Amino acid sequence: MKTLYKYMKKEMPIALIGIGFVGVVALIELYQIKLMAQIIDVGIAFKDFEVIKTVGLKMVGLALLGATIGMLGLYFPSQASNNFALNLRKDIFKKIQSFSLKNMTNFQTSSLVTRLTNDVNFLQRTMMMMLRMAVRAPVLLVSTVILTYIVSPELSTVMIVAVLILSAVLLYIIKLGFPRFVLLQKKVDKMNRKVQESLSNIRVIKSFVREKEEDASFADVNHELYDASVSANILMVMMNPFLMTAINFATIVVVYLGTFLIVDAKSIQVGDLIVFISYLRFTMFSMLMITFVLMMISRSKASLVRIEAVLNTDADISSTSGLIPEKSEGKIEYKNVSFKYFEDSNPILSKVNLEILPGQQIGIIGSTGSGKTSLINLLVRLIDVSEGEILYDGVNIKELDLKYLRSQFGFVPQKNVLFSGTVEENLRLGDESASYDKLVRATKAANIFDFIDNSDDGFKTVIQQGGSNLSGGQRQRMCIARALIVEPKVLVMDDSTSALDSATEKKVMESLLDMYGHLTLINVAQKISSVSSMDKIIVLDEGEIVGFGKHDELLNTCDVYQEIYESQMRKGDLE
Repeated sequence: MKTLYKYMKKEMPIALIGIGFVGVVALIELYQIKLMAQIIDVGIAFKDFEVIKTVGLKMVGLALLGATIGMLGLYFPSQASNNFALNLRKDIFKKIQSFSLKNMTNFQTSSLVTRLTNDVNFLQRTMMMMLRMAVRAPVLLVSTVILTYIVSPELSTVMIVAVLILSAVLLYIIKLGFPRFVLLQKKVDKMNRKVQESLSNIRVIKSFVREKEEDASFADVNHELYDASVSANILMVMMNPFLMTAINFATIVVVYLGTFLIVDAKSIQVGDLIVFISYLRFTMFSMLMITFVLMMISRSKASLVRIEAVLNTDADISSTSGLIPEKSEGKIEYKNVSFKYFEDSNPILSKVNLEILPGQQIGIIGSTGSGKTSLINLLVRLIDVSEGEILYDGVNIKELDLKYLRSQFGFVPQKNVLFSGTVEENLRLGDESASYDKLVRATKAANIFDFIDNSDDGFKTVIQQGGSNLSGGQRQRMCIARALIVEPKVLVMDDSTSALDSATEKKVMESLLDMYGHLTLINVAQKISSVSSMDKIIVLDEGEIVGFGKHDELLNTCDVYQEIYESQMRKGDLE
């Protein structure tokens, strides 16, 4: 609940104004019932039209006043709850953006999407209901219990017994509801994950003719969600008929007892009985509102726990001293660097020692799972070393300002990601003010300019989500060009030419070296042909550097490199 208070604290003035209006409307409604009794007992009983007219006009005025205040009582809580959701959603997204790759292993993407949308939206609705019903219902409940006792102490006993029985039953329903709503949220996560996987992998599904199997799998997940939803919501559905039954039985008892009090005891009048029945219904409906709010709070607890799990996760990578050097050369040193994701897991990298000089062209090669991507992810602190240190221009990268550090690198990730928008919007991702000439130069270096220039809209060409309207090679070259736009000191390419044929790859590398020859180039690759021309080649095997040198040297001195070379020669990957 601390999280709720933190985000509602700013909205408290607006919320309190709304609460005040809601409370006034509730009191107006109760007073109108009392005026109705006056019309029956005085105006109608004594045929006094003046009383009927005067009191009736007063009721009309109160109705109009109540409608006006009621709209204000709706506006202010709505504004407060929307602001609450706005700020909460913004902070959750900001927190997710600060997560490292290691942090992200604790959450599934589909789960984070659900927390940002469904969970926040439900908390918003709960807050709205709390600001309105949680005030209106107690005011009505307390007031009606007091007023019924004033009208008839004898009949009020029926009210108290009904309230106690109803409270016990509704509390039991709430207790049953919480675990069911927790399960429901998990099933929503599972559904989101299934839909996300199916849509993102639709080409694979179609290529293997797995549509029927996917339909069956989706049907299973959908049915699980259906069962969880029915199990949770049946409790909400049960409350209304149970309440109406309680109201009707209580009304029968009140009318039965009231006839004796009117006819025999003459302690109350007909108007009092009508007022009492109206108060009884208000009391019961107040119980329903309170139960509904408590049920929503119970359900929102599941959402709150999930949201707090994100907000309370400490990002394990952040700027400490925030050092920003005046000059940058681009020298990189790994000193006894080891890395593993968790304390009890096997190391991904072990005792890596390496020096990369400014302007050098470095190739990194190794079998799948040898630690190539982890080695370069450590450079830009997407993950942090478990042991040892990495120096950039002689300074431990942990001491450098994180934004400054990452600005020194043009990073082309293994998965080529493009965003919905135009070509120029994607290219300017790292530098929104990049000039047209800079775009042309970078795209020419990446050998993608001709494709863009021949398009009808040029740099205004629309790119669909994930770059689905481009080929794999075009996406890779777009990503290379995007990295060059920021004019980095070091260009890091993680298997970024794997979708290119040998001739195109050769053109891209020649253009890069010709137009951006001053850059330090780190090229991670699966194919020896992609790194054979590099100044130095790093050979990784099971997280350790087992070879470092030129292509010809490694063919003579490194067994792992020789094995890779020979296997690719047999497959015809080398040209």
